[in-house]
Amino acid sequence: MPGVVERDDYAAIRDRIVGLARAHGLRCDWAESTKRQRFLLLWDAQGRVAARAAVPLYPGETPALVEALERGLAPLFGEDWLED
Repeated sequence: MPGVVERDDYAAIRDRIVGLARAHGLRCDWAESTKRQRFLLLWDAQGRVAARAAVPLYPGETPALVEALERGLAPLFGEDWLED
């Protein structure tokens, strides 16, 4: 997996989430979206929702949302999962 993800690049953040989800045996379901963000559900192998998250489409404009996303997925992916 690549090193540091550009925190203002939606595609890089999305790709990191998808890669980590696969590595942890989780399935991504992009449930719905708005003009500013996409909502993500991560499902475990038993069909339970392991996590919910809002992924900003324009992360460079909303760094606080990127930080919240990073904190919110840390229990699944580990601290600083965007930095690994």
